Amino acid sequence: MKVYTSLSFFAIAPLAVQATEVNADSLRAAFPAAFQAASAHQSLDSLQTEVERQLKVRFGQHYGCAALSLTAVAATLGTPLTEQQLRSMSESFSGGIGHEFKEGTCGALTGAIMALGMYASGDKKAHLRMAAEVYETFQKQEGTVSCGDIYGKHKFNHCDGCNLCAVKKVVEILYRNGDIQTGTIAPWEAKSEE
Repeated sequence: MKVYTSLSFFAIAPLAVQATEVNADSLRAAFPAAFQAASAHQSLDSLQTEVERQLKVRFGQHYGCAALSLTAVAATLGTPLTEQQLRSMSESFSGGIGHEFKEGTCGALTGAIMALGMYASGDKKAHLRMAAEVYETFQKQEGTVSCGDIYGKHKFNHCDGCNLCAVKKVVEILYRNGDIQTGTIAPWEAKSEE
């Protein structure tokens, strides 16, 4: 058996996978949700009430702040990912990354921005604009986005406030931009061009 000791093998090896162009919104709509939406909502108030309820269900259950934000939004809107997958992909962002409680961005905000990216349709500029709005709202409420600063001021007595601020803003933006079809909560459907 031949063992390759350099990466040059990978540079010349033929790829078995063929790339094809895929529209992310159509891909997302093609798969049924594994993590079903909690219920149908007719208004922004009902969405924000539900996302708050989903946060409260998870408080004290050993979720990191990033996972709390991400799973609360996903449980409200539905996703093809499981709750464990969502937790696994977001837990490392808790405590400002790596549970360090230093200069890193608050995990509650990071998880909420991840959720925004899962549901927002549109191009990169639209995503960046929406993420900046969540960031600015959070910074205005907390006075900072630094986990270390927030933790230093409140210890763990305020994480729920950080999560609530971030996820409520995310569902507000998605609702306002028409990225949530209220009544059925069918996220990821492409908007029709009028």
